[in-house]
Amino acid sequence: MRDYPPARHTIWPMVLLFLGANLYSIDRAIVGVLAEPIRKSFAIGDAQMGLLMGMAYSLLSAVLGLGLGWLVDHRDRRRLVAGAIALWSVATIACGLAPSFAGFFAARMVVGLGEAAIAPAALSLIADLFAPARRGRAMAVYFIGASIGSGLSSVIPGMILRHGIAITLPHFGLLEAWRTCFVLCGLCGPAVSLLLLTAQEPTRQAVPREDSAHMAAKLGALWARRALVAPLYLGFCLFYVALLGITMWTAPFLMRHYGLPITAFSGALGLMLLVTGVSGYLISGLLADSRLSGGAAGRIPLLCALPLLGLPAAFAGFAPDYRLSLALLGTIGIAMPMINVAMNTTLQDILPNTMRGFGMAMLGLCSAIVAGAGGPWVMALAGGGAGGSSGDLGLAFLRVGVPFLVLSSLCFAAAWRAAIASSQKD
Repeated sequence: MRDYPPARHTIWPMVLLFLGANLYSIDRAIVGVLAEPIRKSFAIGDAQMGLLMGMAYSLLSAVLGLGLGWLVDHRDRRRLVAGAIALWSVATIACGLAPSFAGFFAARMVVGLGEAAIAPAALSLIADLFAPARRGRAMAVYFIGASIGSGLSSVIPGMILRHGIAITLPHFGLLEAWRTCFVLCGLCGPAVSLLLLTAQEPTRQAVPREDSAHMAAKLGALWARRALVAPLYLGFCLFYVALLGITMWTAPFLMRHYGLPITAFSGALGLMLLVTGVSGYLISGLLADSRLSGGAAGRIPLLCALPLLGLPAAFAGFAPDYRLSLALLGTIGIAMPMINVAMNTTLQDILPNTMRGFGMAMLGLCSAIVAGAGGPWVMALAGGGAGGSSGDLGLAFLRVGVPFLVLSSLCFAAAWRAAIASSQKD
């Protein structure tokens, strides 16, 4: 019988992982909220802004992600998370001080590298802190921290801009409002980074003797499961192309389509992100641990339906009012947490312990290449925002959202069939 820590010993590490997810989500999403002032400050078009939102963030994590996954499986995970938080926090400050498009791109790459480590490490820690019957709810708590961060990524810039908060730094002078947002958000991370060192690294559960630490063996283990893993990964990546493309461009869409300043909708956008994220994770945590997920295919049947919940978001550009538009956009916001929990608990269940970090890193690598780099950029091109121009983002939401969400659902259906076939074979 596996010996998991008592509940009282899980509270402190979960609090710190919750805060880490909060900071991660703020620093990741704030670039989308401030996309229009950033774009104007650097005199760039939608296509270049899409690269800052996507490729810049995903490039280093794609290149080094598998190495990070290996570290998660074989090194102290709390130190890895602590170092990652410190790294991306400093890089977020550097984004606010970047003098040019190239400087912002470089700093954003470091943000992406730091944040690439937290999800594999945090989810691996949770898998060793909680028994499988409680794991879905624990992961939901972790991801709720990310949802709160998503809401704050809109609320914080709105407050800073509304109250005219500005800081002056030596050698930089008085910072623009959007730069102030990045600097202040980046300053929050180091304290959480230090506190993580006070947590205890949990004992790894059920480490199989035959498992190898060599990366080639890990790749071979994933390849042996390719009939199930490949459609799971592809379905997840296709969903995230639509998700990142829509969510990263939401604030510029509202500004252009309805002629609103950030201060006019930041509170409503933050509330929508908070409500959809938290409710989605609460619902998904219960579903992931319920009898509905107890069949041969586990939680995969849930994954088949969830991308279709986000389809109304693709039609946000047709709403006559920005509030109705936010309601439509909220549908993909509530689908996202449910897919995250179902997908991550599925991977924790189907992969052995010393494969979990690597499996998550491989998922991160695939999603970074396909969705992270491609989602915001493809959305810019779909709206006609090539070169130095700004495009029709409402039309882009429709052109990208509908096909990618439908294809995502079909891929998860293929994984469902593979899971049933595998269980019958066993």
